[in-house]
Amino acid sequence: MIKKLNTFTVLLTVLACGYAFGAPYVDEAFTGTTAPDWTFVTGQGDGPFLTATDTAKTGDTDGDGWLRLTKDLDNQSSFVYYNNAISTSQGMIFTFDFVIWGGSSGLGDGLTLAIFDADVTADAGGYGGSLGYAQRDGGIDGLAGAVAGFGFDVFGNFSNPTEGREGGPGQRPDAIAVRGSMGDTRSDGYEYVTGTDTLEDFATSSANSRDDAVIHTVKITITTDKELTIEWKPENDEWATLIDAYQCTLDCPDQVKFGYTAGTGSATANHEIRNLSVTAVPEPATAIIFAIGGMLIRRKK
Repeated sequence: MIKKLNTFTVLLTVLACGYAFGAPYVDEAFTGTTAPDWTFVTGQGDGPFLTATDTAKTGDTDGDGWLRLTKDLDNQSSFVYYNNAISTSQGMIFTFDFVIWGGSSGLGDGLTLAIFDADVTADAGGYGGSLGYAQRDGGIDGLAGAVAGFGFDVFGNFSNPTEGREGGPGQRPDAIAVRGSMGDTRSDGYEYVTGTDTLEDFATSSANSRDDAVIHTVKITITTDKELTIEWKPENDEWATLIDAYQCTLDCPDQVKFGYTAGTGSATANHEIRNLSVTAVPEPATAIIFAIGGMLIRRKK
């Protein structure tokens, strides 16, 4: 006699949706009173500082501060960089908030996210339109060991092939521009790579306080195939892709460091950064489905 005890089907699903998370390299909010893994360099003026410190006298409290690269004063320049090297073997994603506000009616000059060779002693580039990254006339060197500079350019001269800079479409205010690596020496190279057109609400000259300014979140992705994508999200708005999978020829060493530069001239502004995250580019996840079906049969005599 054959007796059927039970019939069943087992469906086992292993599903990973989207992308696996990229390995974290750096996570620094700059909202507190210290940033122990960072070096603050004053080129000219009052220098970079954390606005939540007691000495800053900005009114920002611990946990609600920013990294201020320049005040809205004439002829300021600064350089802040991360002390530890990060690997480029899995690509890099930089995400951070920035805000540029106050200052004169002709805001300037701007700030950069600068990537440089980890084996080189950090030293910033030219002031003004070179934004602390590129070289400048008068024998002023560009950033030592520079790999790539992402300029958030209010005044517009980071895109301008003047004052000793190489390449570019001309003055382009309120735009993001990318310049490449140092040449054989610090007086050549740093060529214009690509950039955006003028962007709306890039900086807020009418703001008397940060609360009146537009904060932007930026995401810069550099893949192992050297594809560059830049996205941003203005406060209370949607994400937009500004540069999409641009194939560049950046010469990335195995280990890099990075930091921020900023400057003012006769045009001024507060340049501020916070909520920085740096991760590897995540690998695409796979979806696997296993199905097991059958009948359990017991034979009874």
